[in-house]
Parts: sequence; structure tokens; C-alpha cells
Amino acid sequence: MKIIKYISYAFISTLLLSFMSCNLDKFDEYNTDPYSVTPEHQKGDWLYLGGYITQMEKSIYSNANNWDWDFQIAQNLGADIFSGYMAPPTPFNNDKNNANYNLMGGWNLWTFKMCNERVMAPWLELKKLTKDVNEFPEIYAVANILKVTAMMRSTDTYGPIPYSKFGEGGVSSAYDSQEQVYMQFFKELDEAQETLHTFLESDRKDVKAIQLYDIVYRSDYEKWMRYANSLRLRLAVRISKVKPDMAKVEAEKAVNDSFGVIESNKDNFVVSTETMKNPLNILAYAYNDIRMSADMESILKGLKDPRMEVFFAPATDKDPNINKKYIGIRQGINVIDKGIREGYSNLGEAWKMGNEFKNDICLLNAAEVAFLRAEGALRGWNMKGNEKDFYETGVRHSFDYWKVGAPDTYLQGTTKPLAYSDPKAPEYDAAPASTVTVKWDASLSKENKLEKIITQKWIAMFPDGQEAWSEFRRTGYPKQFPMVVNNSAGKIDSQIKIRRLPFSQDEYRDNKAEIEKAVSLLNGPDEGGTQLWWDTNAGKSNF
Repeated sequence: MKIIKYISYAFISTLLLSFMSCNLDKFDEYNTDPYSVTPEHQKGDWLYLGGYITQMEKSIYSNANNWDWDFQIAQNLGADIFSGYMAPPTPFNNDKNNANYNLMGGWNLWTFKMCNERVMAPWLELKKLTKDVNEFPEIYAVANILKVTAMMRSTDTYGPIPYSKFGEGGVSSAYDSQEQVYMQFFKELDEAQETLHTFLESDRKDVKAIQLYDIVYRSDYEKWMRYANSLRLRLAVRISKVKPDMAKVEAEKAVNDSFGVIESNKDNFVVSTETMKNPLNILAYAYNDIRMSADMESILKGLKDPRMEVFFAPATDKDPNINKKYIGIRQGINVIDKGIREGYSNLGEAWKMGNEFKNDICLLNAAEVAFLRAEGALRGWNMKGNEKDFYETGVRHSFDYWKVGAPDTYLQGTTKPLAYSDPKAPEYDAAPASTVTVKWDASLSKENKLEKIITQKWIAMFPDGQEAWSEFRRTGYPKQFPMVVNNSAGKIDSQIKIRRLPFSQDEYRDNKAEIEKAVSLLNGPDEGGTQLWWDTNAGKSNF
């Protein structure tokens, strides 16, 4: 993506969004085509309900409208690079941008903006059509599960967000602290799951009003229950250091529910791309704006991980010392010119059009759930198994999903991450950041076992950088190369890296009183180095 293209697209879309979506009180007016069928006509095929579900599901990954640039600035040039998964070869903003901690205000408001306008706004409308008139409680339950899914990403990006009072204050939106938001998440999952339990025991259990519009589970409410339990487990592990007693209770509740958690790839939370494309395809192959990271190169090569050849493609640089090898770009460097590293390893076969994975967007999978249970068991929670078995099961699930063989051989691996060498600039070379291996070792400390679990979890969650960034902040794993070029003016530590994004400048302009209250709910200033409520790591022990 060229800068001028980004500016023009962003300017046009900002005008459109500000015209169409800024006033929740006029949501229906702004989003109704006067020449289309009315809501009454739509009730025949449940579009008046199902359309909102589809919009929420598509919007979690910030690309509901197939506008690739919005995903690029909402996630790819944020969480995807902050997680250590990817790095851009492009010197955006004269080589001072998010990748080297000159945080771009025009980019960093988009996660907030899209979660509110494309998830919370349709949720509010759906609430009026279901809960507020006491109809279709199972559909409202699904909407609440989707809301928690999306807004977890928002609060884990910024910290405090408008949540419990969303839509009540007109243009002025009150913020909740991140702790309050998480407590609300658990409450909403309780209510949603109680509703679905009741529904599945009723004579209406086979009614699937939104089957055509639910592009994740097609109104299979048993799968929705397993997903909700898995999401609860993810939330519980996230708060394990700040609310350990509650985390244990919630994690065990998830595992012990009669529907259980996701234990098979057939139950993964996958947003079908039948009606939208995966934006990574465009970013990688049309814009040529994203490449493999040096951290991925070090870890995947060092551990002899066969997933590397699915995730990424060999380098195409004409230099014979680079061509056909797997070469990543280190975070926090001076890129200078796009042509220098554009020939490093691009994304692989999985993101090319027409591949067997269909570019589907997987946002929670069986492998992650197994690793969550492994960590829970390591913490002494009753996860119905032990940490070693769950760890190895997680690796097997991931190998199965990506259709790579020999997990048993891989699980015996004792090799370690490699040093990084930049063929174009030796000043960016680095010694290995970690000595972690794949093979389980019962004699290791809890901390070293956790490093194994999170390293494999990080690999298995690829390419969703949002969740990977959160887990890196929470645990410090996998260990990654420090920043070399840091344009934060000392606001972000080069070793422990970025912890959050600052609040939207639009909020300072339009919601000044509430944003000032929100800043007071942080653990420090509204800057990228301030740790979130659950983020107590920053180089400290996890136990």
C-alpha cells in the first residue's frame, strides 16, 4: 500500500463513517436503504435478525466490508507486528511509524472505532429486537458471546473502554475500567450460557432462525456452548495473575460444563470467508506491505518446525545468499526503502487465493484451548488432565489443522531458537533470545514449562496477532529480540516492548470529559508503555 493510497482511502472512508455511523441515536435512519425491503418484509427469512449477527462476526477481524486498508491499520500495523509474528518492509511515514514506536494516531484509533461502530452498534440494535421484546433469547445469547469476543480485543488494546453504558449517553460515552469490563464479560457469558442451556433443553432446540446468517457455527448451539466455555477459559487465564482465585473458579467452570470446551478442529471458531476475503492476502501480495518477522524465523527455524513452510514462503530476493531461504525482518529497525527487504519471506500458501484453507479466519482453535488447559493444570487448576498431555495435544491439534505431519517426531525436538542475521544490514544481527526447546521435561521449573507452553501456543495461534500480542504481554513469552530503533522518546521500553495503544484522538476531541476519566483508570499515562490491568509481567515471574 502506498502512503498516498492510504491517505486517500482513509480520508474518504473517514468521511463516510463519520456521516453514516457517528450518531447511535440515528443508527436505523443512517443504515436503512429507503428503496430496499422493509424490516417487516425481511422477517420472512430472518434477515432482520441474522444480518446483525453476520455483521458482528465479520467485524471481529476488522474487515467486514472487504476494505483491506482498515484491517491493515486496525490490526496488521499494530497487533500483528507487536506480537512478533510479522514486520513491514515498507517505510511508512518516512520510516517513523508503529513498527519503531512512533505511534500513529491516525492508525491507532481504528480498533476502537470499528469495535464500537461495527460490533457494539449492531449488538445494540439486535438487543432491541430480541431481549427488549422478550423474543429469540438464543439469538441474543449468541450476540452477547460475539460482543465479548470482539470487545476483549478492544479492551486488550486500550485498557478502559465504553462498555456497560454503551449507547446510553448519546455522543458522550462513559468508560469502564478494564477490570470492570472483564467482570462484565464473565457475567454476560453466564447469562448467555444459561439461556442456551435452557434453549437446548426446550422443544424449540431445533429452531435455527439465523442458520443462513451465522457464518461461524450455522446455528449449532451446542458448538456455541463449547465456544463460550473456551472463551471463558481464555478470559480466566488472562486474569490469572491479578485475580487468581476467580481465574481458577472460572476456568474450572468452563471445563466442567456439560458441553465442555473445544477439543477438535471441527469446532474451531472460524469466520467463513465465503462472502469476504482474508485481508492478509491483499496486504501480502497486492500491497506487499507485510513479511515474516525475525522472531518467527529464529523460533521456527531453530525448532525445525514444519509449519514454517505453510505459514511463509521462501525469499524471492535476487541475492543468491537470500533467494529461496526463509528470511524475516527484525522489528524496530530503520527500513529506509521498501525495495531493500521486499524480497524477504512473504506469507505462504495458506493465504493465496484458492488454497485448501480458503483464507478462512480462525480466531480460536482446539490447539489454543489445549494450551490454556496446560497452563491451568500447571497452576494447579482441575483441567481434567495434566500439563504435559495438554501441551502435546495442543501441538498435535495445530499440526492437524495445518496438515503438516510427524508431530510425534517434532515433540521430541531438543533444538533451540537460532540467532538472527540480516543479510542486508549486519548491525541488526542478534543472538538467540531464548533457549526453549519442544520436548517436555518434567524436571523443569514452572516458569520454564510455561515458556514451552506459551511458545507453542504463540505458534499455533498464527496469524491472529491480537491474541498473540496479549499473551506476549501477559507472560513475556516467547522471548523476542529487543527493539533497535525506538522512536517513542522513552515512553516505551525497548526490552519489554509496547503494552497498549493510546486512546483515540477523536475521543479527546468529542468525548473529552469521559476520556479524561478513562485516563485516570490507567496504571499510568495514556502512552504505549503503560501496562494494562492484567499485565503484571514486564520481565517478572509468572508464578
